[in-house]
Amino acid sequence: MTMAERWLYAPTGDRFDEAVHADGGLRDAWTAVGRALTQLRAGELLERQKQADRLLDAEGAGHLVHELAHERANADLVHERPGAPVLSPSRRSVADSRPWRLDPVPLVIEHAEFAALTAAVRQRVRVLEALLTDVYGTRRLVREGIVPASVLFGAAGMRTSTGTRTPGRWIVHYAVDLVRLATGEWRVAQDLVDAPSGAGYALLNRSVMSRVLPDVYRQARVGPIHGFTSELRDALVAHAPAGRRSPRVVVLTGGPGHATYVEHSYLAMQLGYHLAEGGDLVVRRNRLWLRSLAGLEPVDVVYRRLEDASLDPLEPHIQGAQGVPAITWAAQHGGVALANAFGSRIAEEEALVPYLGAAAQALIGEQLLLEGWLPGDELGSAPVYVGGRLDAVVAGRVVLRMHAAVGPEGVRVMRGGIGRVLAAGDHPCRPTAQLVKDVWVAGGDDTAARPTPRRMSLPQVDFGASVPKRAADALFWMSRAAERSECVARSIRVVAGRIQLDPSIAVLTDGAWGRGAIALLRSAQGVSGGPSEVALAGLPVVEQITYELSKTQATLVAQIATLVQEATSVREFLSTTTGRVLGRLTRVRAELLGADAAGDDLDVILVDLAALAGLTMESTVRGPAWRFCDLGRRIERALVLLGSIEAGLGIAADPLTFQPLAESVLQVNESLVAYRRQYRSDVELSAVLELLVHDDSNPRSLAFQLDRIREHVASLGWPEGAEHVQQAALGALHPIEDAVSGGRRLSVDALVLEVRGPMLALAKALVARWFADPVNPTSIGGS
Repeated sequence: MTMAERWLYAPTGDRFDEAVHADGGLRDAWTAVGRALTQLRAGELLERQKQADRLLDAEGAGHLVHELAHERANADLVHERPGAPVLSPSRRSVADSRPWRLDPVPLVIEHAEFAALTAAVRQRVRVLEALLTDVYGTRRLVREGIVPASVLFGAAGMRTSTGTRTPGRWIVHYAVDLVRLATGEWRVAQDLVDAPSGAGYALLNRSVMSRVLPDVYRQARVGPIHGFTSELRDALVAHAPAGRRSPRVVVLTGGPGHATYVEHSYLAMQLGYHLAEGGDLVVRRNRLWLRSLAGLEPVDVVYRRLEDASLDPLEPHIQGAQGVPAITWAAQHGGVALANAFGSRIAEEEALVPYLGAAAQALIGEQLLLEGWLPGDELGSAPVYVGGRLDAVVAGRVVLRMHAAVGPEGVRVMRGGIGRVLAAGDHPCRPTAQLVKDVWVAGGDDTAARPTPRRMSLPQVDFGASVPKRAADALFWMSRAAERSECVARSIRVVAGRIQLDPSIAVLTDGAWGRGAIALLRSAQGVSGGPSEVALAGLPVVEQITYELSKTQATLVAQIATLVQEATSVREFLSTTTGRVLGRLTRVRAELLGADAAGDDLDVILVDLAALAGLTMESTVRGPAWRFCDLGRRIERALVLLGSIEAGLGIAADPLTFQPLAESVLQVNESLVAYRRQYRSDVELSAVLELLVHDDSNPRSLAFQLDRIREHVASLGWPEGAEHVQQAALGALHPIEDAVSGGRRLSVDALVLEVRGPMLALAKALVARWFADPVNPTSIGGS
């Protein structure tokens, strides 16, 4: 029995298979992987795939929340009310949660064969660079009849790129899709030069697979790929216009709605560059500028993840408005370098493929090392995991995508890549399956095979204070959503827990506690005071509480969605560990969407929110980004506190009802233990307000929040903000008296109103002062 048979993989037919020889034996490169697979117990491959899913989530590939429009529509109904659910008005729905799944069986290629592919990749970069230079230059290929004029000028990419001038280099990042034929030969399915995707996915997949199969990874002597990040960084910096001593680079994305946004965010984090959307950038005086908190900052290089057809709304035949007006003008006049250059899309045109071989001969005097794939060519096979109880591995078709960075030292090819599994009937360029593979280059002398990248010596510049306005905006709303989520989760936990321990409390003193509990839940939802809907007013109080619990849970789901959405758009400002917290929150949110609130789920959410707060405080540099993040948390915590005080302590309840109600308010604000240790007596209104409002040693108190906000406002040099804080502090000094009217404690309500007004005004003024952009016409050639 062959080893291939023992791990339940037996391809049929006489076509080439990546793992198995025609006689059934394993190929040399697959020996370590095959040996490991034979040793796995039944069901273990499925567990490895699930582990890969979890790790991808932790690395940042599973935080994007899908279809938030219905939640936003519901929340918008109360958005303008005091303490309403936190939703940034500028946010959009985002892409799918995980756009791919990782096959635990890698695609393994022997190092000598991969070296031959590397040579072919380097050649194709030279050919396409020469092709683009000719197409937008002398057009020798057309003049000599090598490429028909009708083919060139009929291409959509050409029309989009009319008038483009030749840059210093057309291609900085190149990718190519390769397929293995039944004969064992490799063919090119497509060249990718117009914002090629997949490099970030490859890096993500490798970080996961090295942990899913660590022993196999080491035994197979897999070539590392993490150095590609440095090679790409060097290539981007070297692409800057002449004279830029320490070039500023941004990663241009189409935003969370873009199909490959996960990769954009991950690459920006790995490269250490700002992730910029179209609205973050503006052209002035033929230069490109980043809208930052400190004003306009120059940008020298744009690593564009946005395709030619969406790059510049002022260009003809542009699709959508995701790009930057006049960015192509600035690039043509040397104000900014685009990687890859605008107009490179033409090199991907299928109509040009039949002429590429002749173009190579004419332009560089060489014959193409790899021919193009033709419809009808039978593809080879590779092991593909399809799941199931028996861990079935079957023969499937896989497209290999390789990547290269073109820098000052030449073309550097990633020693690995990403394999995309094809479904039945798929075209190699358009796979429908969402299963991908990590590509392992096995064996060989890694030191000799991988050249040492040139280290670029640049002046050291501190970009820590450079924060795009959109990023500060997202961090502000992220923290507000996190704080509101905690309040909502804790309110559900407190009210449901009280009823579970003492079911009769809901009807205590003619339902007085129940009405107070409903007010607390509505406060958590962002609804200020008031009874339940009129249609429910005649129902028993227990049913009203149940209804409000379900509504509050829906608010929790929406708030977590907002939190994850905002965090995903600013991952480059957050610690890597934050991704694991966001991943767990996303999974629990999904569970809450289809089930009633469970105590365990709420506990997990509260723990994760506490972890997120801790990471924000302890793992984020205390720069402007962190400052606006903390401002959001402090403002929302103050509003949450005021809402719970109004809901639970503003009611003129009798002592029997006031005791559990006040304890609930303390629990919602995580202060019951502190109260008991400090006072060790029954709950009294004056003592509760002293702890929650005036005690600046209590991190949940209003005084503590005002102190932190005051520090931030002072550091910003913002007099208007300082005035709002001072007004809120004065409002907190309102004396507490015994006057009661309409079942309400008038002095408690007055305190809340006198503090809440300045706090809401502070939040509104902050958004207007720091996040809003003035409406100015785009300047192309002038000031």
